[in-house]
Amino acid sequence: MPALWAAVSVGPAPEYQAGTCCRRYCLAMASTDPGVRFSLTYELEPGDLQDLFAARPGRKWRQARFIYATVVWALLGAALTAVTVALDLSSVVKNSSGAPSWMYVVDAAIWFFVAYCGVIVWRLIPKRRARRAWRGNTHLRGRRHDEVGPGSISCTTPDGTQIVIPWTNIDYIRETGNSFHLINHRGVTLTTLPKRGLPSPDLIPALREFLNRSVKGQPSTAVPDSAAGEPKS
Repeated sequence: MPALWAAVSVGPAPEYQAGTCCRRYCLAMASTDPGVRFSLTYELEPGDLQDLFAARPGRKWRQARFIYATVVWALLGAALTAVTVALDLSSVVKNSSGAPSWMYVVDAAIWFFVAYCGVIVWRLIPKRRARRAWRGNTHLRGRRHDEVGPGSISCTTPDGTQIVIPWTNIDYIRETGNSFHLINHRGVTLTTLPKRGLPSPDLIPALREFLNRSVKGQPSTAVPDSAAGEPKS
């Protein structure tokens, strides 16, 4: 979760549907003048959190590792369970005195681990993480105001706290269908700018260009909605 959104405890990692969103945009931002400034006022929604979790660097790789481990251990557990059952059936294994007791212990341990991995995979789904974060962190709710200027981004939280993020602290931008996520060199999202803060989708290219020029002149990383996470509900 962006550092300016304060600490959020939602399981393995800390980190916006209904509700009215107020938007304000300074039309002078469409200009190429060095003093241009974007001004956005909005309220976080559960969908914003979902988009944030989905766009985190390395998320897909971490989730894929747990899925792979779950499948591999499930296959191993199925094979060992089949052997255990076979040893207990004299019609299958002649003169068998039954499976040794240690096999039952190993079977149980493997299936416990498979269930554990399954729960982790389920909890890593962006929609699930967003719901837990939204329910457990009421301080995330309320009107926020962001000023995107030539030297920095100024973010004002619902309680009036103002945080200034210099462009030098931002390493790259990850763009999804809903937001611009500004990330530092350690892969931490410092802030997120929801696109709905703009009065018209036609103004998104102007903001994109300004962000790209401000962050080392690098293009943003576009991530389609379908790749960013679960459908919002």
